[in-house]
Amino acid sequence: MKKSNYFYYWANNSNSESGEGLLCRNFLDFLKKRYPKHYFINLNNFIPKENIFYNYSTPFVGVFKLWYFYLSGFKISYINYLPIWNFFIFLLLPQNTILGPITGTSTKKNFFYLLSKKISIYILRHKWEKLLFSNDQFKKDFKNISKKKFFNFLFYNYKSKLNIRRKNYDLIFYYRKNSNKGNNFYIPLLNKLSSNYKIAIIGDRMKLNSNIRNFKWVKRKKAIELIAQSKFGILSRENIFSYFALDCLSNNIPVFYNNNLKLEKNFKDKNFLIPIKYLDINYSFKIISNKLKYKKKINNFKLKLENFDKYLA
Repeated sequence: MKKSNYFYYWANNSNSESGEGLLCRNFLDFLKKRYPKHYFINLNNFIPKENIFYNYSTPFVGVFKLWYFYLSGFKISYINYLPIWNFFIFLLLPQNTILGPITGTSTKKNFFYLLSKKISIYILRHKWEKLLFSNDQFKKDFKNISKKKFFNFLFYNYKSKLNIRRKNYDLIFYYRKNSNKGNNFYIPLLNKLSSNYKIAIIGDRMKLNSNIRNFKWVKRKKAIELIAQSKFGILSRENIFSYFALDCLSNNIPVFYNNNLKLEKNFKDKNFLIPIKYLDINYSFKIISNKLKYKKKINNFKLKLENFDKYLA
């Protein structure tokens, strides 16, 4: 048995109903094309899920188990959870670990996050020859190094489809109770818009008026149906491209995004990606209202996809 043809991997979330789980599944699909002989490292014998420390301790137990297979001569992969601030994981993993997509945002400005991100960037610059990111928000942090860098893995397996569904909602929004999402802006904005427009909300429950329909947490299939029945989507402030955003765009639903986030030239499409100022409710209300009043017929959203094959070469 040639051990280099086998790989052992660990991931803490492969649930198809979550963004982190979808990212994991897509990366596994990508990884298995290169290494068809693969084995999942199960940690249930080490930490039962009932334990309150499960979500915090399993990543480190996963690192420990990966070291065992690494020292035994096998290929190993740590798929998720890999946010840019979690420098402990990057520090503790073996150097030749195949990393899953690194996640995170450039909009968070608190001291702990910025310091942790800086430490992680230093480790990643010096420890790995190839790096893969779920989005492109960290391009500037790695632009002056010769390492092979791959961005926007979220687009892996992206497909655009014909959307002929009846539009029951003017806007759809994915809501989570999280300070990073910019909810202090979106909640009053949606309340203001709901006076004239029908709005669908998926995710956490939001106390709003009767013109807003809150579907709470639904299966992804149902979420995509609701997206297809909407005219526009509104994105949270910290990321332009999430699976919610891609589900909108793949159904040719234009989205409004935070204008503080910069788009690559390949993605600039004024028909589909519309900037709003998340600090200016009145300005954003005007932009969205005008788009809803004078919506033009648009073609399919076209996306130039990156070739990720060299990441495993």
